[in-house]
Amino acid sequence: MELKIISVGDKGDLQNERIGLQAIKDCEIKFYQLFRTEFLESGGFYNRSTAAFWFAPKNIKAGDKVVVYTRTGVDKSEVKADGTTVHFFYWGLNQAIFTDNKHGVVLAEMVNWEISKGK
Repeated sequence: MELKIISVGDKGDLQNERIGLQAIKDCEIKFYQLFRTEFLESGGFYNRSTAAFWFAPKNIKAGDKVVVYTRTGVDKSEVKADGTTVHFFYWGLNQAIFTDNKHGVVLAEMVNWEISKGK
């Protein structure tokens, strides 16, 4: 996996609640999804998510940071003095999703998928 989770900040505060990621290698972020989950007392986590975020297509370079705010906003990127870029994404939710210590996030790489409009 070319991305790693580095933080979940300001849990429960919709205006500032965010997930921080960092690129270990160059990657196309559209192959990643975030899922909100709950941790089990046994140490694992539930395999059913109450919220999911799939990134829009964007090339991310090694060393870049990705910040996903759970609130609404407009995606943007900022180049830093060291040449790396911070990419800001917005989940578009109307309420905070990390409101309990048992809430967490799973980052998944989507290697392949299939879609259907249903019938």
